[in-house]
Amino acid sequence: MEVLAGMLQVIHVINAVLMAWPFYALVAVNQRARLGPPVGDRVDVYMENIIKNRTIPCFVFQATALLTGAGLVVLRGRGLADILTEPVLALKFFPLLLISGLLAYVHVTLQPRIDALFAQAGGIASPELAKQIGPLRLRRKRLATVCLFVVLFSTTLGVQVWAPFPLWLTALLTASVGLLSWRAYSSVTPYGWA
Repeated sequence: MEVLAGMLQVIHVINAVLMAWPFYALVAVNQRARLGPPVGDRVDVYMENIIKNRTIPCFVFQATALLTGAGLVVLRGRGLADILTEPVLALKFFPLLLISGLLAYVHVTLQPRIDALFAQAGGIASPELAKQIGPLRLRRKRLATVCLFVVLFSTTLGVQVWAPFPLWLTALLTASVGLLSWRAYSSVTPYGWA
């Protein structure tokens, strides 16, 4: 059982790393913004294809996080109900639901609206269409920032499932995660997390 638990833990941690996609999406979006107009050029098409084709893998990562996390809880001799009643586990579970909901909103509502406007443009978007695309992209960018914060916050809590940190350290790490998320939102992060 210990080998299986170790294997699940490795998969769980690697999966958390792979869920860092919002960081890289924000970097790409911020780099694209530095190029400026026109909206609908080849760079936009390239970027939109990358972004919209990452939603299904993100759902797979989220499902993997849920299944491996639940497996770890059970293999460590706890019940699945602990996911809802144990504060650290609940603080990891509910954010997972939040990012799944946000991703579903982007996948089902927001991205199709952006795609429809690009299809309507048929290439370089008119100024009127660009004005409609811009706010939708900004909303998607803001949601990616929230998802990035939640993923990093959940990862911070994940370490604490087995070895809790003092409250002051948890608060400091949460503030640091917030700062990194804001930097990813507002810049191209030329020096990584620094």
